[in-house]
Amino acid sequence: MHELTEEALVAASVDVVWREFTVAHRLAEWFWPSHFETAAVIELRELGRWEVRSLAADLAVEAKVLTLEPPRALRLSWRWEGEEHATDVEIELQSAAEAATRVIVRQSGFASAEERDQHVDGWSTCLQRLVDRHGGAPGEHL
Repeated sequence: MHELTEEALVAASVDVVWREFTVAHRLAEWFWPSHFETAAVIELRELGRWEVRSLAADLAVEAKVLTLEPPRALRLSWRWEGEEHATDVEIELQSAAEAATRVIVRQSGFASAEERDQHVDGWSTCLQRLVDRHGGAPGEHL
């Protein structure tokens, strides 16, 4: 099985970044491009739903919360709508210098390198939107 790790440094506290991933309306504001008209549903409990949907782009992630350790870690069983195969997504938040947060996304269980590579691009642009949302400074996409 193939896996990926993507990281970004966000100019916001761990508590703020935690809310960006765990409050539905906040997640919908940045997770995909604005023209996707994103909607999200989050049930912040084990086995709760963590879903992001775009009618405009005709795509959706239907994830389940596997574990959560507020405000530091969130683990999801990640599945694209209409697909059977699920991957494991771990989102880790670490305090960094200047009240910033290092976001580390690990996704494992890809069936192929090609599938993994598509998700690398997706997470990279997704995390860049989160960096930009908080002013970019320190604005370092790792």
